[in-house]
Amino acid sequence: MVRSLLLGALAAAMSPNCQAQELISASDAQADAQTLYEGLQAAHYDLYVNTPKPVFDQYYQELQDRLDDGPISPSAFHSALQRFAAHAHIAHTRIEGFNPGFNAYLADDALVFPLSFEVREGEVVVTQAPSDSSVRPGDRIVALQGASNADWLARLTRNISADTPALAYSQMQGMELYSIWLEYGPLSRFTLELEDPAGQRRQVEIDAIPLSALSAREGVERVDLSGRDARMVTDTIAYLRPGPFYNTAAQTPQDAYAPEALAAYTAFIDAAFEDFINQGAQALILDVRDNPGGDNSWSDPVISWFADRPFRFASEFRIRVSEQTTASNQARIDAAPDGPSSTSQMLADLYDSVPNGETVSFELPYAHPREGRRFDGAVYALVDRRSFSNAVSVGAIVQDYGFGDVIGEASTDMTTTLGAMEQFTLPHSGLVAGYPKALIIRPNGDTHTHPLEPDIRLPSPRLGDRGDVMLEAAIAHIEAQRR
Repeated sequence: MVRSLLLGALAAAMSPNCQAQELISASDAQADAQTLYEGLQAAHYDLYVNTPKPVFDQYYQELQDRLDDGPISPSAFHSALQRFAAHAHIAHTRIEGFNPGFNAYLADDALVFPLSFEVREGEVVVTQAPSDSSVRPGDRIVALQGASNADWLARLTRNISADTPALAYSQMQGMELYSIWLEYGPLSRFTLELEDPAGQRRQVEIDAIPLSALSAREGVERVDLSGRDARMVTDTIAYLRPGPFYNTAAQTPQDAYAPEALAAYTAFIDAAFEDFINQGAQALILDVRDNPGGDNSWSDPVISWFADRPFRFASEFRIRVSEQTTASNQARIDAAPDGPSSTSQMLADLYDSVPNGETVSFELPYAHPREGRRFDGAVYALVDRRSFSNAVSVGAIVQDYGFGDVIGEASTDMTTTLGAMEQFTLPHSGLVAGYPKALIIRPNGDTHTHPLEPDIRLPSPRLGDRGDVMLEAAIAHIEAQRR
């Protein structure tokens, strides 16, 4: 399962221009680095909101000095530029795609870090380990390769674009072997200091394992929340997991929000709600846990089934206009087989009327409750720390408009956030830089950046849990409320 997810993500995310491993000359690398930094300064909504410009300038000079040493591989160049972009401490400021060297390294016999772990509340807990090793699920990692947790986690998260360490840890979950490879390379053996549940410490050495052996490890069986699901979980409680708010079968970025895919998705949502109503559902659990997000054009049809007034995912949508953003939007228009969407065309018209460098508020259209039948039962949006991007927006809409309650655990992604990503391509390497063009202010108008806090906190999954404990707790809470 892990191997197939990695390979699928790599195939989808890799830039074709970076598949080859020819060295990039020092002059080309430095020119691309300059294009990256100048492009981010020109197009990013607020590049320096978390990292002051003098500090960023120093990082840039260090990057250029490093690139002056000579030709660099696409793998090392991707790492260097991603590390530079991550200094912004903004989730949507990044070099797109996996490192091309990792794609080349992956094979059935590729040796990888053998453990999965979870970082929560200051502890690093092993969740999966080879059955024949001296490491057991539940052991806490205290040190790796002789470095304390603070040091080696800092090394791993410097490669991750994230607003906070908690968000970086959430993004790393499930991708631990990739993060370890980025920092330590293809090691065959690892040294760890561990603490068992009784508090006894020990040092162990553990062999790397072939990628194909990951599925044979023992440990936590995570609840699979990757697909779409619609069913009654009790006689009166409906359960809908809408899944990612985009076309999960897309082969190209242009297919991700294809009209025909949206039509099929909307048909699934409509059929689900019709069935819920026909079966007499009095409450709905809308499960957006472990959801990467997507676009509101896919989530609005869900919310319209229970909304009782017009809604939109942001109270204000402030865009910084730039040459890069205009070009990115135009590329989206040019790639649309049926012509530009109304939003893309409105943005194009806006960009034509505003000078580059100016910030302007874009008036978001309201979505409306659907006509005809609607679901009028109680609504509970179930979120967790791996609810990202538009999934967090869905929870914020439910909470801020009073459409229902948010239950679960706090997200690590932000409600008010820098987002609405665009891209530009670096001319020599073909690497693609992603950046946020807008400040998206949550529906209630709160301009402070912070996670989505649930109205009702539910117990988080813990090692050794059987089944979906958070969903079971949600059902128990709803049933108690209805007594």
